[in-house]
Amino acid sequence: MKSVKEIRREKLAIAIQEKCDGNQSRAAEALGYSTASLVNRYLSGGKDIGDKTARKIEATFGYPTYWMDAETPSPRQSATSPTIPASAAAALGTLEKWQIDDAARLKELFDSKAQFSLEEFGRRFEVGTQGMVWQYLNARRALNIKAASAFAKGLGVPVDSFSARLADEVRLAASHIADAIPAVPQGAEAGARPADRIALVMAEQHLDVRELAQLLAVEPPVVRAWLEPDAPKIGLHHAVKLQEAYGYSPKWLINGQGEPKLAGSFEAELDEPSLAFDVFPIPQNSFRKIPVRGMAQLGDNGHFVDVEYPVGHGDGYVFFPTKDPDAYALRCNGESMRPRVKHNEFVVVEPNTQIQNGDEVLVKSQDGRVMVKELAYIRDGIVHLSSVNERHGMVRISQDQVERLHFVAGIVKRSAWHPD
Repeated sequence: MKSVKEIRREKLAIAIQEKCDGNQSRAAEALGYSTASLVNRYLSGGKDIGDKTARKIEATFGYPTYWMDAETPSPRQSATSPTIPASAAAALGTLEKWQIDDAARLKELFDSKAQFSLEEFGRRFEVGTQGMVWQYLNARRALNIKAASAFAKGLGVPVDSFSARLADEVRLAASHIADAIPAVPQGAEAGARPADRIALVMAEQHLDVRELAQLLAVEPPVVRAWLEPDAPKIGLHHAVKLQEAYGYSPKWLINGQGEPKLAGSFEAELDEPSLAFDVFPIPQNSFRKIPVRGMAQLGDNGHFVDVEYPVGHGDGYVFFPTKDPDAYALRCNGESMRPRVKHNEFVVVEPNTQIQNGDEVLVKSQDGRVMVKELAYIRDGIVHLSSVNERHGMVRISQDQVERLHFVAGIVKRSAWHPD
């Protein structure tokens, strides 16, 4: 008894002879290999044909599943079986002569006009997998209206150029299936079949065949095919387009699962709170008089005018809720923190609050520069500071040159300032 490895090698040789006229390069192309070297290694025994590859060969060349694993009948067993010439191998798929002729014309057009590989063409124009495209072109699979329309679109030619009979069928279908908005059949409201779901979408959105075809960038015959009772599922990218246009759930459109439409989600406007959880009342007894102790320049090379008043006194005050007994305020001058901090607004500083990366901080260096910046990070002894305003770049100061690095607790409008 032969091993499975030997049987598969023999079956691959039979497949190449029957389906590719013995041409290994054609077989490699159909299987998606860039060269025939791998096919040659399979045939010579240099590489075993695994289960996955065996199933791929069967699917590509139109053989039944596990055909690759079944031993070829002996001459005595096959003596009573009819002999099928290799030249008539295409007829094994029950294709008629006109279908074989259509495929030959299509292949000639494809070879001269196609701008994509078999795999890319099949994906772009929804013909199917690389193997399916190869089968259509080599008369191993019968062309249908949908496939013919897809090839015609991809090649930029009318269906008549390779199949007069299918072109007549396309026109006949167009005359029998109205392009008007379809009526939802009785019992189809649940959307159990793909065709029912498409009909529901078209009815709800008042779309006729041509309008839906234009929205999804397909030909009208494709939409008509989707409305047939036994139509297949639509592609994911088409479902996503319907989601973006009308809010339908791709999961429902493709598999009929879940609700037809996605639940809308809205973010609360932070500057116009409308829900209770947007509002956080601050107890009145938490507000304190925060003394204004000077001015901070918001430019990178600014300076700090320190009023030199003791804590609790200064150039007026602002009201602000804080628990830090040493908190103080600074009047800001400059534009580098816009829109976060505007010119002549006040920042409240809490020197006793621990700071973290991303916090707004008051920085005073030993050379007299004082800035309100955002602490990016501290690494290798360097303090990295950034501005909210992207026109101002990163500022880097050696950590041993930083005299003061305090947490900025809040920003207060200039109208909140009061004189002593």
